[in-house]
Formats: sequence, C-alpha cells, structure tokens
Amino acid sequence: MLIRTVRKPGEPGTQKLVARYGERLVSVRYRYDPAKGKRYKTVELIVAEEDWRPPPEPRTEIAAPAPKPRTTARVPVRIQYFEKDLQRRIRAAGGLWDPKKKLWYAPEEYVKRLGLADRIVR
Repeated sequence: MLIRTVRKPGEPGTQKLVARYGERLVSVRYRYDPAKGKRYKTVELIVAEEDWRPPPEPRTEIAAPAPKPRTTARVPVRIQYFEKDLQRRIRAAGGLWDPKKKLWYAPEEYVKRLGLADRIVR
C-alpha cells in the first residue's frame, strides 16, 4: 500500500476525526492499494500515557576501544555472464564487479566457502 498523505489534527480532512477522538488523535493517513483500487483512511491514536525517563548515556571515558574490523584480501574470481545465480551469490558475499577486467572481486574466505576456489584467477 502507498501512503500519499499524512494529516495532523486540525488540517482539512481531519475535523470529524478530531471531534470523535479528541486529544488522542496523532495523525490521519490516506493509504492507497492500487491492486484493489481502494483508498483507506487510517488514524494513529494515543491509547496510554506513562512517565518515562531515558536510560543514562554510557560514559565515554571508560568505554573500551572498538575492535578493528577483520579485513581479508579480495581475490579475482571468473564468473561467466550467463551464471546469474553465481553472480547473485558472490554479490551477497560482498563481491564487486570490475567491468574493465571482467572479473569479480570478493573476500577469499567467502569465495572458498561458496565452492568457487577453482575459479580464482592467479
């Protein structure tokens, strides 16, 4: 469904809903379903109100340094144009296409895990 319009209380198209829901009304949305050819008017309401305090911020001077990300060497892998499934799998593993060399570059550990070690270009 597509949301085209979001109205705040008091704007045109919300008067009857403001009269019905009062201060609890937060917004009115108009949703469109192109498959069914329908428009839906939905409301966002406040149903409960409680006191809340945000948790304290972590102290930065005590925080441990973030671990360095593990980097692995990218290796060139030859995958043919018509092998779309392999292209999707190598892309999902972080592979990048080099159009000039016509090779895929991906982390070696993922290439081996996908069973493509024999396609690595040395």
